[in-house]
Amino acid sequence: MPFTGFDRDTFFLLAENKFNDSKPYYESVKQQIKQKAIEPMREICFDLSDQLFALDEQMNLAPVKMVSRVRRDTRRAKNKDMYRDNIWAMFMRHKYEWHYQPCMWFEIAPGGYSMGIGIFETDAFYLEHFRAQMRRQPERFRDAVNVTLSVGAVESIERYAKDKPGEIPRDLRPFYQAKNLYFIRYCTDLEPLFNGSVLQELQTAFAAFGPMYRFLLDVMETANAEKGKDYGDRI
Repeated sequence: MPFTGFDRDTFFLLAENKFNDSKPYYESVKQQIKQKAIEPMREICFDLSDQLFALDEQMNLAPVKMVSRVRRDTRRAKNKDMYRDNIWAMFMRHKYEWHYQPCMWFEIAPGGYSMGIGIFETDAFYLEHFRAQMRRQPERFRDAVNVTLSVGAVESIERYAKDKPGEIPRDLRPFYQAKNLYFIRYCTDLEPLFNGSVLQELQTAFAAFGPMYRFLLDVMETANAEKGKDYGDRI
């Protein structure tokens, strides 16, 4: 079914489940959570699939695989709460088949919703290729940044303490110093979630994120080609 909006008590339902934090309670509301939270997120993924396929034919577009679970994996976590009150969808290639891939996302939570794009994982080897690509195509990267910011996203950059060598325009230097990078658009008005208009926001945002996604995809493919193995070979 096409996405028409989330039910207005979706977040209350998720919050109550998190508050009770018990498997018996979760089982009693599991079908409601599926109907009011999980299935609408899957509908969004399906409605975006043609646009995303045009961006990247190898993106994982199976809605069941794209949407997070309500039950948390607490095996290595300090926080042992069993359930979450936020739900997200990840728009990327199969994570066990590709290393260093870019990712777009959409997340809903009681306080608002967000959409964004960033690098799924980084290391020193990848970041050398990221900086090299910026040196080769500074105008392309600048254009990708500008169109990403044009839809209300803001950058979040974790930087190296010491400057990295290489000639790069001054305005791109903060990105050049990144060891982790993403762009996020955050909204506190929940009404678009309930009336369904958030789908149009996502379509517009993901169209704007496209140039950055393709830039990061080129970095990924260059890095993987040099390394000679993908993520699946490393686990």
